[in-house]
Amino acid sequence: MFYRVVLILFLLTGTVLFPVSAAPAIGDLEIDATTTTNWQELVKRSELIVVAWADSAQHSYLTRHTIDEAKLVNYTQTLQVKKVLKGSPPRLLNVVSTGVEPMPDASSPLNYKYPGPLGEGNYVLFLQPVKGTSYYSITGLWQGVYPLYQGRTIALEGVGFPELNQLSLSELEQKIQSVRP
Repeated sequence: MFYRVVLILFLLTGTVLFPVSAAPAIGDLEIDATTTTNWQELVKRSELIVVAWADSAQHSYLTRHTIDEAKLVNYTQTLQVKKVLKGSPPRLLNVVSTGVEPMPDASSPLNYKYPGPLGEGNYVLFLQPVKGTSYYSITGLWQGVYPLYQGRTIALEGVGFPELNQLSLSELEQKIQSVRP
């Protein structure tokens, strides 16, 4: 009889008897903005290296932070993995990145530290897990983004590694495999 009363009380109050581990809210996530000193370190720090299609659809989550009267926003978007160069990702990957709203001018240094979501297209991406979540972030921010054009990588000017520029996927795979853990 006692147990029935206790059970009814728990049900009426909505109390849960089982421990629940809550994932952090997306707006509270801190993205690792640490850059790497060379392309080999980029490979070592990345749990996943993939060729993926980034869709333009994304979701935004306000953070508690502001910079120069602009709000920092965490964006999530789903990537369709086309080829795996390192690691064992699922076919669809969820990536989180931090950006600024309203968007600063193209010349603003904020764009380097807070890149926001990827534009639609095919990329080689160097990814690291976001602790305590099922999300990934781009290793080294812009250092880990290599758009593909006509089957070759493009190192972004001023941030990408020239050694990873204009490589075919097979040449890139060989470079990645040459790096010892």
